[in-house]
Amino acid sequence: MRESFHTVAGCPVSLALVSDLHEKPFEKALASLEKNRPALICIPGDFLYGRLPKKDVKVREAGVLPFLEACAALAPCFVSLGNHEWMLTPEDFSLLKETGARILDNAFALVTPGDARLVLGGLSSARVSEYRRLRSEGLDWEEANALTRDLSPETPPRLEWLDAYCREDGYHILLCHHPEYYPRWLREREIELILSGHAHGGQVRLFGRGLYAPGQGLFPKLTSGVTDGRLVISRGLSNRQIVPRVFNPTEIIYIHGS
Repeated sequence: MRESFHTVAGCPVSLALVSDLHEKPFEKALASLEKNRPALICIPGDFLYGRLPKKDVKVREAGVLPFLEACAALAPCFVSLGNHEWMLTPEDFSLLKETGARILDNAFALVTPGDARLVLGGLSSARVSEYRRLRSEGLDWEEANALTRDLSPETPPRLEWLDAYCREDGYHILLCHHPEYYPRWLREREIELILSGHAHGGQVRLFGRGLYAPGQGLFPKLTSGVTDGRLVISRGLSNRQIVPRVFNPTEIIYIHGS
């Protein structure tokens, strides 16, 4: 695992971007956080690995609760939902809340560390929203899962709350698991910093570019680093694809203002 450091103009706090843990061992990531001591820890989704409800595996058995507890003990910790969090139940949310991490599920919170006024938002994956919608319409989990497993990249997440979010006075930080949402739905909004993952760095990196990313296909443009000075994309902390990571180490990102 590598530590990457990025400077984003105007960012008033130091923060860590920790994405795509996917229930993997977290000791190296935690050691890095303890060493660098960011003011905020931001986890933009896929801390789980999409367990099927029929297996009756809850968040407690996934092994991520100790990691979230440790993060929340180090610094204020904010979490949004990626496509692998599609199956979460009310019981799971209660367990997550008990860790001390703040779950931002198409919602935002005001945070005031020092003299800064931060508006932290979490844009949940479209798969999360679509799965819930289908269940509310009476479909069972198998039908809803089948219909949302391979959503079109054109399927929008819930966006209506972003207007109120953007109107709030302060420095806006949005946790958005999918970097491919940025050109479609976020580029024109007044959001100073957007934190993403999902692309796993493109799995195989050649000549500084990723080979494939979900939602973007072959030779994706948004897999790593900083775009437009405000979209920061983590390569993530694990690999859950059949294709191995090549020339593409896992990473945790630290962001500071200039």
